[in-house]
Amino acid sequence: MPLYEYKCEHCNYQFDRLVASHNPQVKCPLCQGRVKKLMSSFSVGAAHDFTGGIPAAAGPKMCTSCGPPPPTFGKGS
Repeated sequence: MPLYEYKCEHCNYQFDRLVASHNPQVKCPLCQGRVKKLMSSFSVGAAHDFTGGIPAAAGPKMCTSCGPPPPTFGKGS
């Protein structure tokens, strides 16, 4: 089931909802007002990345110039 974000057109309350069908009848849980489906930041990647890609994990970069060379496969010893 997809997770959608909604915003109430009456009271501006924002909430998430798991939706089972393609045409759900979703109303605001606070005032039962009409809601507008929002574009989820999760569905488009990072806050300013509209390519749909998933950002790379943050962490230390792998050094490619130090340490032993990678093993070679398929060559005789």
